[in-house]
Amino acid sequence: MAEKIVSLKNVCMYFGGIRAIDDIDFEVEKGRVFGIIGPNGAGKTTIFNVITGVYIPTSGEIYFHDNLLNKLMPHTIIDKGIARTFQNIRLFEDQTVLDNLKIAHFSHTRYGLADVFLNSSRYKEEEQRIEEESIKILNFLNLADLMNKKAGALPYGEQRRVEIARALCCKPEVLLLDEPAAGMNPAEINDLNQLILKIREQFNLTILVIEHQMRLVMEICEEILVLNFGKKLAIGTPNELKNNPAVLEAYLGKTN
Repeated sequence: MAEKIVSLKNVCMYFGGIRAIDDIDFEVEKGRVFGIIGPNGAGKTTIFNVITGVYIPTSGEIYFHDNLLNKLMPHTIIDKGIARTFQNIRLFEDQTVLDNLKIAHFSHTRYGLADVFLNSSRYKEEEQRIEEESIKILNFLNLADLMNKKAGALPYGEQRRVEIARALCCKPEVLLLDEPAAGMNPAEINDLNQLILKIREQFNLTILVIEHQMRLVMEICEEILVLNFGKKLAIGTPNELKNNPAVLEAYLGKTN
């Protein structure tokens, strides 16, 4: 039986009278690429926010393996093994690409404040290790030539890749990608498809993807959750969903 790595059980997130997500229930198997789709305002990013501790759900339970995540702080959830990218890129634009990645290692450093002030051998060795690991990830994502450039000076598509690289520096078991193809042209989307699959293989990850680019979702996701107005409309494989009348109606409107 496949191991369930992320589980949401009857999760609700209300903002006053607005039900951003309502009674959401699903499980993600370890090692899968799992898609979350739906019209704008359907609650997709809210699901990522409750998984990563940005929001505490109004009700319901969220599990990583068998560990309850409710009420844990975001940095604690990162330490447990869940990292994410954001719908709106959140790089340190005035820092170099390499420094953006080095910052992401904060939860895995093995020195204290005294080591920094004393410039101890432990501090030097740890900083060297962090830089080497960061460069290794940049090489994997074909970004090494950009390591000394300011992140904010890069084209949009490359900034997206840097954000993915930074998330990988957190050494996650689960990677959440929030609209990674936003702003990309068809050729870049094709490259991103292959990159996501390579990342899954290379880093032994489970990946959750929110995306409006249906080509990407249908090509790489093994299972897809469809949301509409904060509720689970359907869940299944791409083949099961592409002819689902309820899904077609949510995206295209009634056809008769």
